[in-house]
Amino acid sequence: MGRGTLNCLEKRDLLNQTPVSVELLKQWGERYESEGLVHDAVDFYEKAGASEALRRLLGNARESGDFFLFSRIHRVLKDEPDEGDWLKIAGQAESLGKYAFAAQVYRHIGREVPEDDREKQEPNELESPDHSESLQG
Repeated sequence: MGRGTLNCLEKRDLLNQTPVSVELLKQWGERYESEGLVHDAVDFYEKAGASEALRRLLGNARESGDFFLFSRIHRVLKDEPDEGDWLKIAGQAESLGKYAFAAQVYRHIGREVPEDDREKQEPNELESPDHSESLQG
C-alpha cells in the first residue's frame, strides 16, 4: 500500500474487509480524491459513511456536469435531488459540451431531450450503420 493508490485487488479487499477502520477508509478516499479519481473516492467514503466528504464531492459533480457521479452520490446519501437540481446538472453538462450527460439527465427526469442536444450527441455505438451497400456487388 505504499504507492499512491491501491491495485484493484487491494482496493476490493479493503472495501470488503470487516471490521475496517473508518479513518483508514477516509484516508484512502482523500488520497483518491486528491489524485482526481473521484469515483473511486466515493467507494471509500461510502464504506466509511463519510457523508460530509460525499457532499463535498457533489460540488465536483455539479461543476463537471457529471450525471453519473451526481446520481451515485445522491443514491449513497439516500437523497433524491429535485427537478431543478437535475436541470442545473443538464445545463452545466451542455455548457461543457457533455451532451450525452445532459441527455441522461433529461431522460432521468422524464423530459424530452432537446433537439439541439440530440444533434450534438455522438451516434449510439450500439446502433450499427447499414453496411448493405458495401455488401452489394
